[in-house]
Amino acid sequence: MTDFPASGPPELPRAQAAPGLSRDTVWLLTGLIASVLAAVAITVIGMVVYPQFADTFTAFTLRGTDLPLPTRLATRFYPAIWLAPPLVLLIRLCWPGKASRAIAAGVSGLLILIVGVPLALVSAYLPMIQLMPVL
Repeated sequence: MTDFPASGPPELPRAQAAPGLSRDTVWLLTGLIASVLAAVAITVIGMVVYPQFADTFTAFTLRGTDLPLPTRLATRFYPAIWLAPPLVLLIRLCWPGKASRAIAAGVSGLLILIVGVPLALVSAYLPMIQLMPVL
């Protein structure tokens, strides 16, 4: 005879599924990651690309022409982009609609990335774009 009882072998307990990330957490992480990527990209643009345009910017000032406002703002205040990740968190904490707070934070982080990086690049080329009608 066997050592097993008549009912069969003992049953193993079922493993519980690991809890996944909630939708709110995914949106918040998306916004934070996007805003940090934007901050890194714009900082690299400010530290690498803008110095390459220094001669062009100097030529504008020597001609007595002011640089376009977006170019002046971008070259002076590009480190301010590092306020974007805390802004995403602030949106998550203070958005009026509780159900859409995380979505608003995620979308704002994505917008900062999608809009901010191209604007930083365009601001470097804007003085040359303004010179095209003169040439």
